[in-house]
Amino acid sequence: MRKPLLASLFTSLLWSTLVSAEPTYIEKMTGLPAICTIDAIEQQTKVWDAERRFGVGSKSWSKAFHQRLDVVRVCVDDAKIKGKALYKAEAGRLPQLKTELADMYVSWLGYLDHLIDDDRDAYRRLYEYSANQLKAQIDSM
Repeated sequence: MRKPLLASLFTSLLWSTLVSAEPTYIEKMTGLPAICTIDAIEQQTKVWDAERRFGVGSKSWSKAFHQRLDVVRVCVDDAKIKGKALYKAEAGRLPQLKTELADMYVSWLGYLDHLIDDDRDAYRRLYEYSANQLKAQIDSM
């Protein structure tokens, strides 16, 4: 009885030291497109499977392709709603950083709009650059 009790106490103590703080604004904003990217990858594997089995342009391939677009579009629309709320809250909390927050938000929206495209990496880099600028501004405060 003593060993399980000690083990559970040790585990809870260890876990309590590993629990991280609330995610930052930048982490939350970065997480939203990550979720949509995971959804897009999952759907793309279905498109590739249909392409391998039935060929490009087949009914099954077309269905999988359009399903991918629809899933990502729904995810992006949801992310935009959540991101807008996060942006407004952060702009209200840090009005002195309104310009930097707006720049990051604009590049974030561009990144979301191009998650399906082949050129999404350029938009991701632009978003990461603006997020780094915001972080630097926050760190200097």
